[in-house]
Amino acid sequence: MIRLMQADDIDGAMRLKSVASWNQTRLDWERLLRLEPRGCFVDEREGMVAGTTTALRHGTELAWIGMVLVLPAFRRKGIARGLVQHALAWLKECGNAVIGLDATAMGYSLYQQLRFRDEDLIERWERPPVRADVEVRPSATIKLSDSLLALDRTVCGYDRSALIRDLSTDPSVECVQRTSGFAFGRPGSSAWYVGPCVAGSESDAESLLIDLLTPHGSKRVFWDFLPSSAPARRLACRLGFRPARCLTRMLRNEGGGDLRDPKRSQIYAAAGFEFG
Repeated sequence: MIRLMQADDIDGAMRLKSVASWNQTRLDWERLLRLEPRGCFVDEREGMVAGTTTALRHGTELAWIGMVLVLPAFRRKGIARGLVQHALAWLKECGNAVIGLDATAMGYSLYQQLRFRDEDLIERWERPPVRADVEVRPSATIKLSDSLLALDRTVCGYDRSALIRDLSTDPSVECVQRTSGFAFGRPGSSAWYVGPCVAGSESDAESLLIDLLTPHGSKRVFWDFLPSSAPARRLACRLGFRPARCLTRMLRNEGGGDLRDPKRSQIYAAAGFEFG
């Protein structure tokens, strides 16, 4: 039975995430529920959460499918297909015609069947711990300026200000910002996560990311970006990161027109496979 996810389902959702060895935390599930309470779904079987998916709307311009997970014992029963179709039907009701996702190899053929088409690749790069000592940075909420929110809107080609504001008010999330851009970082279940990061130039991004990463030298770190962005790739190499995995970024456009032309070279880190 497919139904809306509730806060009480997060334990079951975390079980699915752990089986898949994904990096999301309870805070990430809570964020998705907070941002889109009508767009998070579970398939309940035998009294347990057997599958999940989430649909995050960035206004009406773009929606993002994520967290498509099914317990191994319930796979090959059409659960993932049913959940994604349910999310797509809800998004159609909301007026979202352009929908994206980051596809693993396991889910790729399903998304092709559901009329998603390849848009790009997205890679996860990893940096191992580089030193034993760590500087503790006190938690604090952040307020991004209106000019930086406008920059993000221009660079992405759609409005993800609700996500940015939510990250900004989470005391577990860190942010470095300048007039030229910003970089966020947050805890993960297996590695600290860098992103999103937007900057006016490669040198601006390098300065932001060095400041963000310096207190976390004792941690394993993940960083996701589009490999078609040569500046992000060069910067990741310089900062000691190496490729770890690759997903396919896919889009489904049901007559919604095109997104505004994004300035992808200024996007140095994605927000996460579940956020777009």
